[in-house]
Amino acid sequence: MKELLKGQLEQLKDLRKKSLSRTVHNLRMHLSSRLTKRIHEMGYPSCSFQHTAIFANIDIEGTNIVTLADRANISKQAMSKLVKDIEEMGYVETIKDPKDSRALLVILTDLGAELIINVQSCIKEIKDEVESVISKDKLDTFMSIATEINEYFDQDNRSEKGYKVQ
Repeated sequence: MKELLKGQLEQLKDLRKKSLSRTVHNLRMHLSSRLTKRIHEMGYPSCSFQHTAIFANIDIEGTNIVTLADRANISKQAMSKLVKDIEEMGYVETIKDPKDSRALLVILTDLGAELIINVQSCIKEIKDEVESVISKDKLDTFMSIATEINEYFDQDNRSEKGYKVQ
């Protein structure tokens, strides 16, 4: 590597460690790891963090795969694979969507509904843990700011996809 480039990278070292992307990514990884560990301890050892893309986005009355994929921001093919995985585990079942016979509707089974209910207690435990470290007020502020940033990017993504944004 050229010395000039090496010097420029060296100057960026601290900035890279504190970048928004790296910070958010690391936070997501920490939270994912804790949540997955707790889910396994609760008796759901076959559930992975990837499966939460379904559980976090499925409606009580069921949701089609295209909508699940869109909400999780992953491809339809990736969502189809995840749905197949958890269907084999007994957490969901798929039926033809009554509104669109070409689409599949993903519906929670009793086991899937129980998992979602039980996972909420894990999420609350993790939230309580974070509040004990940084305070409820700071976490509320963080959540408010993070929500605002997410809403900005959601709106930006919708306009890029050609949706009418108000």
